[in-house]
Amino acid sequence: MKFPQFLTLLKIINLNDDTSRLTQCDAVFFCHDVDRGVSLDGEAYAPLCDSVREYCVSRGLRCITVAYPWSKFTGIRAFGAPISMNRSYFFDRLARKLHQYINIDLLAQKNVFEKILERTGASLIITIGSPTDLSRAAREKDVFHIELLHGIGYCSVPWGWDRLPPDSLPQGVLSLDEVSTLVFRELERRGIMVRQIPNPFLRRFLPGRQGALPKEWLYDSSYSEKYIKSVLISLQWRYAGDHGDYSYLDGILNNGLFYEEIAKLVAERRDIVWKFRFHPVQLRQRKYQYLLNFMDKFVAANPNSEWRESSSLPLPAVAMNCDCHITMSSMACYDVAAMGLPSLLLCPSVLPGGPLQNSFEDLVAEGYATKSKIHTVRVYQWISNANRMPPRSRDIDNDEKWEETFQEIFQIAGLEGRVVVN
Repeated sequence: MKFPQFLTLLKIINLNDDTSRLTQCDAVFFCHDVDRGVSLDGEAYAPLCDSVREYCVSRGLRCITVAYPWSKFTGIRAFGAPISMNRSYFFDRLARKLHQYINIDLLAQKNVFEKILERTGASLIITIGSPTDLSRAAREKDVFHIELLHGIGYCSVPWGWDRLPPDSLPQGVLSLDEVSTLVFRELERRGIMVRQIPNPFLRRFLPGRQGALPKEWLYDSSYSEKYIKSVLISLQWRYAGDHGDYSYLDGILNNGLFYEEIAKLVAERRDIVWKFRFHPVQLRQRKYQYLLNFMDKFVAANPNSEWRESSSLPLPAVAMNCDCHITMSSMACYDVAAMGLPSLLLCPSVLPGGPLQNSFEDLVAEGYATKSKIHTVRVYQWISNANRMPPRSRDIDNDEKWEETFQEIFQIAGLEGRVVVN
């Protein structure tokens, strides 16, 4: 980030900081507001990260959550009372930029992440979206660092990790599916441990486990009973021209969310209920408020549609009460397949010749996904023929693999003596 950008940031970011609350613990969890896509007891909840944290706490480990900059869901606003590090991070980065531009050494030898690890004395950190500074700090402090992948079906190593030196990477990766595991194993040659685990959130919705779910995560299906079909539509945040080069779309989507053909179907097919689900990035970042406002107007004009409940409840809870799923190219296809939903993918990027043409091919081969160009009649025909399928559960219910992997992690981190055996 260039120095002038910091001056702009100073005017617009929140500099909340309560790193003074840091105490000694066994494990520290790091994630961002955008990873906290659902709520629990009025607090923002990170389905993947917080599910693993709850497991670690159940095993007797002392855990702390730290929110990445520039998170706002901290303290009482989020599960586990995440600690804000905004001000500490800002001035740490500012000092480094000053040192770079005016050659005045204002720096301590330790970056802000090193200070956090020192204050907590943690032996283990689990992250979603780890910055390189944190990875380097963990290695410097000899803290075992695991990255929990937040997506499913990675067809290539993302974030430039395949080009970074090993000391800028986590020491381990937890994958949630076979495709991602195979791809990330490329990093094993560089000393990175790669393990596949059952999805920590989806497994909570499997038959036989749902009785332990919070009541607020249970979907009220009565709204859908008067319709012949219930269609879930997963929205994504890059189709409003706000991220990357998507020239293959022949321009951004008119409303920034979905094709006009979808809007036409919603208006014409009043016998179908359409459940739109925003991506957590869109829900948690204020700059996307205009998209939420658009959907409010859209739903008001189309009473056979809704978005608020389907966006706030956990994805598997919503999927269990739908017949099929439509999206541009969301990895949510894997999550809903675990609940038995087939998906229709409409983004040109996943079609032959597109940059993501190899994505979702395992789902296509198994009948859980169909790729298609947008066409009103074709989409309606697909919906008419789509039916729920047997859940693609894979190893989601494999408790033995789950326990075995975390026992290995606890052992490497030197925590096996602290772990309570159930």
